Amino acid sequence: MENREFEKLPKEVQNKLKAYLKRIKKVDWFKPKKIDKKEIEKKVKFILQCFGVKASVEYRKLETKKDWDVAWNAAWNAARNVVWDAAWNAAWNAARNVVWDAAWNAAWNAARNTARNVVWNAAWNAAWNAARNTARNAVRNVAWDAARNVARNVVWGATEIVAMDLKSFKTKYPNGAFIHLIDLWEMGLYPIGIINKKFVIYLPKIKK
Repeated sequence: MENREFEKLPKEVQNKLKAYLKRIKKVDWFKPKKIDKKEIEKKVKFILQCFGVKASVEYRKLETKKDWDVAWNAAWNAARNVVWDAAWNAAWNAARNVVWDAAWNAAWNAARNTARNVVWNAAWNAAWNAARNTARNAVRNVAWDAARNVARNVVWGATEIVAMDLKSFKTKYPNGAFIHLIDLWEMGLYPIGIINKKFVIYLPKIKK
């Protein structure tokens, strides 16, 4: 992650981004080693508090090609949920606007592009492998959708890191927001957002 634009960021921000991307590289995408619902719900509760949203947790199975198709459709529906969409967009706009106000746009782009490149192949391959028990072309589409969804969230987490220590963002989101989704990915889960007042999490098959 060494380039001139990245080096425009304060050293502390550079180190936070490097640490974040290091964690992303180590994620075993969609391959939970165990399912600890108590721990999951503790993390989800904190994430929702960060976004300023209330919801309970709903678990859904993610094992077959059909499950992956349903998950993608559900993710699309969650993205259009009025409450979740508003909270999601508010956090994103706050981070983006702070970065622009700070005149860090070029450096932010460097961080965003690096995050996207780091996660894309790993998430895409993981989704492909998880769903490859069906026709190749169908699985390719599912893997593409899943990877795009995850990569987008990773990019927003990186953007937030650039903005999180600046006063106007920290006042609105003292604990951050997108950055905490990595805790769920590290558990091998596929969180998609809120549907009918439920924060929906897909549970892939436990890794043997």
